Amino acid sequence: MSVPLLKALTDYYDLVDLVAINPTINVPSELDFIPTPGDDLESMIWVLTYAILLHHQESLEGPMKALYKLKVVDQLYGSLSYSGLARERKNMLYSGSNPVFNEPEKWIADPVQRTWFRRAMTLVADRLLPSTDDKFKAITFDSFDALCDEFITD
Repeated sequence: MSVPLLKALTDYYDLVDLVAINPTINVPSELDFIPTPGDDLESMIWVLTYAILLHHQESLEGPMKALYKLKVVDQLYGSLSYSGLARERKNMLYSGSNPVFNEPEKWIADPVQRTWFRRAMTLVADRLLPSTDDKFKAITFDSFDALCDEFITD
């Protein structure tokens, strides 16, 4: 799920929780979220990232496999709430798009996959965070296709 969808779900269910405390609060009958093509492409990036993590997990054995599952896969993708997933997506986004942080080196062992991840997080960051001129860049099919063509082969 894209970060904007996770945020919308978090906000919606926070309202639902508030109704239990204050029944006068009005909760819309449905989620106020209109997906864009960028949401679908961002979601694909998160799916591919999850596949990379699972692939690495399966390459490990014994206690290392269990530790990686607990500390990385479950932490970043486990059975978290919408708000938990949103928080971890932001963490991955910030760490992955900023070369100062070394978390991706802990999460993704393969250097080619890690480079893909960092470039993917830069695409997502450009979409969600304004640049110095307060502009956002959409994730386009062409930018997503170029990212995948560079790293994913048949």
